[in-house]
Amino acid sequence: MLEPYLDHIMDRASDIRRRNQDRLLFTNSKGGSLDPRGHPWESVPFKHPSTFDTLALDPDRKRAIMDDLRDFVEGKSFYQRTGRAWKRGYLLYGPPGTGKSSMIAAMANYLGYDIYDLELTEVSTNSELRSS
Repeated sequence: MLEPYLDHIMDRASDIRRRNQDRLLFTNSKGGSLDPRGHPWESVPFKHPSTFDTLALDPDRKRAIMDDLRDFVEGKSFYQRTGRAWKRGYLLYGPPGTGKSSMIAAMANYLGYDIYDLELTEVSTNSELRSS
């Protein structure tokens, strides 16, 4: 009985620590320093103010996205048990100024995650893209 409770406490502590740390915006760059896997990434502090509270979005759609994000994060063990990659993707499209970057910032701030901005002009092959 104590072990599951301690596991829960450790998970919550990790969540709180992740949410309270400063977010970073990583960009791939051939001139940048190498990460532990030998890939060139540069980072800068990410201080975007966007949150789900500040997004101009239908409240039902906003709630559905937030619920999906929460379910995904809380469902990591399902992916491990079933041997699936733990990843989630969203396709955002539209002309400049329609809120794509604000949505990404709101998601990162909601989850406490860093952002990786993949500059495709720095990638030459599919293999290079997959290893980034």
